[in-house]
This record gives sequence, C-alpha cells and structure tokens, in this order.
Amino acid sequence: MLANGAGPFDPEAGLVMRTTGRKAAAERDKGGGLRVASVVAPFVLLFLFVILLAVKAVDSSGSFRIDNRLVLEDLKREIAAAMPQPQEEAATSETGAVASTDPETTTTESAASVSELREIREVVHKGDTLGGILRRIGLSADEVTRWSGTKRRHVSLARLQPGRHFTFLVPSGTDRLAGLQYEVSPESTLVMREDGDEITAQVERLPRMVGTRVVSGVIETSLYAAASRQGVPDSVISSVVDIFGWEIDFSTDLQSGDTFRVAYEESRDSDGKAQGGRVIAAEVVVSGKRWDAVYFEDTDDGGSYYTPEGKSFGRSFLRYPLEFTRITSQFTSSRFHPLLGVNRPHFGVDFAAPMGTPVRAIASGEVVYAGWKGGSGRYIRIDHGSGIETSYSHLQSISAAVRPGTRVQVGQKIGAVGASGLATGPHLHFALYRNGVYVNPMTVKLQASPPLPSQFMSEFARTRDQAMRELASGSGETPSVRLAGAPAVSRTN
Repeated sequence: MLANGAGPFDPEAGLVMRTTGRKAAAERDKGGGLRVASVVAPFVLLFLFVILLAVKAVDSSGSFRIDNRLVLEDLKREIAAAMPQPQEEAATSETGAVASTDPETTTTESAASVSELREIREVVHKGDTLGGILRRIGLSADEVTRWSGTKRRHVSLARLQPGRHFTFLVPSGTDRLAGLQYEVSPESTLVMREDGDEITAQVERLPRMVGTRVVSGVIETSLYAAASRQGVPDSVISSVVDIFGWEIDFSTDLQSGDTFRVAYEESRDSDGKAQGGRVIAAEVVVSGKRWDAVYFEDTDDGGSYYTPEGKSFGRSFLRYPLEFTRITSQFTSSRFHPLLGVNRPHFGVDFAAPMGTPVRAIASGEVVYAGWKGGSGRYIRIDHGSGIETSYSHLQSISAAVRPGTRVQVGQKIGAVGASGLATGPHLHFALYRNGVYVNPMTVKLQASPPLPSQFMSEFARTRDQAMRELASGSGETPSVRLAGAPAVSRTN
C-alpha cells in the first residue's frame, strides 16, 4: 500500500509518482549538465582566447601585408615598363606604316607584361642565405652569382632574419630573376630590380593605412582632461591648442560646459598601437561662440588652418612655448617673490610642467643669449626680427644646437623645463619683448597670416566640405580611409 491510503493503481498517485520521477530525473540531468559545463568551460575559454590572439595577430599584421602588396605592385609595373615589347620588334608594317602609339593600347601591353611575371614567395629559415634561396627556386647558377654579388650599401643580406619574407619576380618561361622584395622590418622593405645591365636596390618606408577618427566631448575642467578621457593623443590635443591658440586663451577662457570636436588622422603600427596624426578639422565652442578650423595644403611645403571662409588661423608665432600645460602665474606688474621675500615686477608667464618637459621656440629667429644668467638660471633669448624677442628661464638644460648666433625654427626644441636659478620648483618663465619693452605674451596682438589666395578657393571649398562632413559625423571611427604615402629612405647602386 502507498502512503495516504492510495492503492497501487490509484491514478492520482500514479500521476504524483510520475511527476516526482520526472522532477528527480530533471534534477539529475541538471546536476550532470552543471558538472559537464564545469569541465568543458575552461576549454571553451581557452579556445576563445586562442581565437582572440589569432584575430589580433591578423589585425596587427594586416596593414603590413597591404603595404607590402602596394610596393610589390609598383615594382611589377616598373619591371614591366622596362621589358621589351613584341611591338617594338615590328615598329613598322610591311608597307612602312608606323605602329600605333594609342595610350590604351600601351596600357594593355603593359598589363600583359605584368601578368607574365611569376611571383615566387619564400620564408627565410634559420641558416638560409640569399644564394641558397635563389638556388631553391630554380635560378641558373649565373643568376645566383649575379644577384648574390650585388652590393647593397644600406641593407646587408648576409644575415637573413628567420621568419622574414622574400617575393621574387621571374618572367614566365625563364630561369632569370627580374626583381625581388625583402621584408627588412615592419616599417620598411627592400626592393631590387634590373636596370639595364645593373641591379638597383632601394629601401622604402611602407605607406601606412591611415583612417580618420572623429572625437567630441564636453569640457569640465580643461580641454586636455576632456580630450584625454576620449582617448585623443597628446600630440593631437597640442595641435588643437596651437590652431586656436591666438583666438582662445585655453588657460582662462574655457568654462564648464564648453565643447570640442576634432577629426584627425590615425594610423596603427605593426603591434596595432594607434598613433595620432594631422588634425584635419576641429571645432571649439566657448561660451556659445563657435570656432571652426580646416587644414588645407596651399603650397608644396605643406598647408595651414583656415576658417570655413578661408581666413587664416595662422601666425608666424606659436601662442605657447610648451605643447600643453597649465599657467601658474599670470603677467603682473608686481608680485611677492617667494625666495627673495620682496615685491618685484613679474614680467612674463610661468608655465608649470614636469622637469624635463621640452621647451620650444615660439617662432623662428636668431639666438642672442644661451647660458647661465643669475636668478634666471639657464636662460635663452631669441631675436625674431621686427623688434620682437622672447626669453626662456629656469631651464634644466639647453639643447646642444642652441648657441649665440645660431638660428632656430618655429616649434624647434631649444631646452627642457627645470628649476635652475631662483625657482621654487620646475617651471618655465617665458617673456616677450617688443622693441626692448616687456609686453604680456598672453594678450599681445601679433599680425595674422594673410587669407587664402583667391585662386585656391574652389579647391579649398571641396576640401572644406569633405572635412566638415567628417567633423559632423560624430565621435567614433568614420568610414573615410586614405593611404599616407612615404618616400624612400635610401637608394643604392
């Protein structure tokens, strides 16, 4: 008999027993599932970790493979252009007619020559030599000797690095080498090719894939703090300050609630680390007033920043002698000197910064003094012409190239922040003089650069519209990606 007087065939009792049995089985299955999960989970996590590492490795090396491919395609086109064309052997017909020189025909012939080049890829193994690899891919003994014996002034192939890659270009149907590419480093590649009877060698920096990143933020305490929170590199923040420095006093004008937006170039190195580049466009809103700047190259030597209307933001002078920092002592006619214990004029501005922070010349000019000068400690004075001079005091060090009589360029490092002379702590005391008279460097009015010449306005309008669209796209990555070219770093032979 069952408990509670239920008979052996009582339907309700049977239902209870079946339900209880199913619950017990479910509990057993659940417990078993948990045990299996606890055993399998570590292996799943390990698998995911390996996948993530693989993805990171692919991502960090992807741009290098793209860059190498671009250089290789250029090499193939150069080789193809130098290869003899079948049409050259029959430049005239039997009737004496000159062969066609139509550009489209020439392009097709060049493309055909490129397709006739076989690519042979080899990975360097431990103990490999260039000659050994050339023999391995089937080149003739004469070719092995000819290419192995080529002198390379800047890059030695005597000791090849295991794991590095070669790409050899061999004309179809021959055992002759027309050119090769060798991975010197993640940033450069060696290119060698036939040039008549000689072999030329050239090391090229790889062009990098450069994307445009747009970041915006609200300023609470300072531009530096707000932009840093958004991951903007220091160099980009410094560029924004330099662009707007003569319109906005970043030490006093900014208020809580002001905003900024910046579009800048960003590249990644072989390890995937982001590096900030040129500012393409920027916007700062201070107390409701908006400032916009767009970069435009109007000369072969570079470009400048302009308002959307084409007015220049530029000056021949930088506003600040440090890249970014906070100002601790404003220009005043009298200040209690903490070391001397007396009130004395304090002409200039103190920039607090860590010991060793680079100090830069705010404009090009001639050094008239560089050395120790009493309470000013290590001191530099520069004549910028037109009656304008600047001085830099309490330096930790003075750059070796900065000596009386030498010229410095705008933005050039001339020394480092220190606490030499009468100084209570590391800082730069910066002063500006006009015709020998102190003037406040924070309020002085200097002539602006001229506006953009009218002949560039149509081109500037296209550049401006694209830059402003990127700037308005909001924070985060934009789809705009461009290739940043780089010149060759050495040529040999």
